[in-house]
Amino acid sequence: MPMDKKRIATLAGTLVLAGAVVAAGVYGPSVWKVFRQQSSITDSVVIQSPAVDGNTAIDGAKETVLPDGTAPPETVAPTATEPSTINPPPQVNAGSKNKYREPDTSQIDLAPSVATYFGENALSNDAKTLIFGAAWNIHEYVDGYLYGPAAGPQLNEEDLKKYIVFHKTLLDKQFKNEANVSKAVALTGYLDVLLNRGIDAYDSKDKTRIEQFHQEIHDLDAHLMRNEVNSKIYGATPFATKRT
Repeated sequence: MPMDKKRIATLAGTLVLAGAVVAAGVYGPSVWKVFRQQSSITDSVVIQSPAVDGNTAIDGAKETVLPDGTAPPETVAPTATEPSTINPPPQVNAGSKNKYREPDTSQIDLAPSVATYFGENALSNDAKTLIFGAAWNIHEYVDGYLYGPAAGPQLNEEDLKKYIVFHKTLLDKQFKNEANVSKAVALTGYLDVLLNRGIDAYDSKDKTRIEQFHQEIHDLDAHLMRNEVNSKIYGATPFATKRT
């Protein structure tokens, strides 16, 4: 069974950011779990739905009370090494926006070239769900960055870099807890290199490197973790996208 939101919040409970702990998990920025403690982590958590791309909050988020009834921080930074404020995405015509969509785990359909890295003697369903969510989420924002608001939700280079760092942190933590991670080092090693490459590309704001990263994250999402038959195949990853 895929991880639920509560388990994802628990998984990310050690990611301390400037006095707060943030967990996006596979649910991306539409549902944030914010822990409010300056020196320690508690079980108290508020799950918010801040506006995405300038829109009103997405319905259906659950909410509990922070310790001592304090309000959640208005802004947070998804990196432990460079605490800063996330700038809101630029405002655009609402009629032309492609809004953020949460990952739909019912679409998981592994390509044969990566399917062997998951299962009873390999990576767990939790790891599969996190990989799928990271690929889906990052792919959406990279599309929006490269092709504009009609193609995907918006983040600038700095925030997209931090968003990739955030997902990489969740994956690194999960892989450390995987009993059979050694059976999947080809995949986990590639993911580590891929996400670092994306972080570096957005840090340098190099459009060529960003496009190369886009092709890889596209293939990972659309053809390795899902089976989007009508989506372009770049052949950018070391894993075959062929299904037959």
